[in-house]
Amino acid sequence: MPGLGKTTLAYRVYTEKFVVGHFDVRAWCTVDQERNEKKLLQKIFNEVIGLKERVSEDDIDDDVADKLRRQLFGKRYLIVLDDLWDTATWDELTRPFPTEFQKGSRVILTSRKKEVALHGKCHSDPLNLRLLQLEESWELLEKRIFGEECCPNELTDVGEKIARKCDGLPLVLDLIGGVISRMEKKEALWLEVLNNLSSFIFKDEEEVMKDKDIDISLLKQLWSDEGLVEPTDLKSAEEVIEISVLVPPKFFPTAVT
Repeated sequence: MPGLGKTTLAYRVYTEKFVVGHFDVRAWCTVDQERNEKKLLQKIFNEVIGLKERVSEDDIDDDVADKLRRQLFGKRYLIVLDDLWDTATWDELTRPFPTEFQKGSRVILTSRKKEVALHGKCHSDPLNLRLLQLEESWELLEKRIFGEECCPNELTDVGEKIARKCDGLPLVLDLIGGVISRMEKKEALWLEVLNNLSSFIFKDEEEVMKDKDIDISLLKQLWSDEGLVEPTDLKSAEEVIEISVLVPPKFFPTAVT
């Protein structure tokens, strides 16, 4: 299910200071429903050698699998394969990875499909993320808004209604909590959020950057990966985000499902 925070959790592990210092090489590859394995391998290879440009069909090297294997050989690497949809793609993408696990290399995969996570497990069982219960949702939302303080009694009822409307999705609760935390603590404003929840999911880009130390382009990718935006017949998911952000009226698990 989208919105549980699979990509966000993987990203937090990927960017953790200890993790960054532990591995010689790191690469992040958003797979989605891309069927061109060579293109995906080229994306991974480019990350490994430090190229951040988008990969076009013309950029794909026929020998990219061998080149990637040589780049990774003898190094402690961390590869994230985000939003993997089928086991065949896992097999193709991981074939070039040297299996030098004594060096502490790891591959993290996230997937909405349990069979994919089970297929890819190696060092640990899949970490299954679930929807939050209402009590947990309100606890997360309250903490996101007030920190260690408690919500005033006069806002508790509308706050719990907002939490219920987030359907137990941690990423949505986190985003909405961030928006509300910057508002005046007035019931009328919270009711506006309650009645227009989808409009408040995408905060102003500058406010996002103040709140989280994260590249805005990657933030857009996280939103898209978690299913918070969908492409339309006329616009890509990224174009939808470009519009949406103007409206306010994210140990080593092997797999996260």
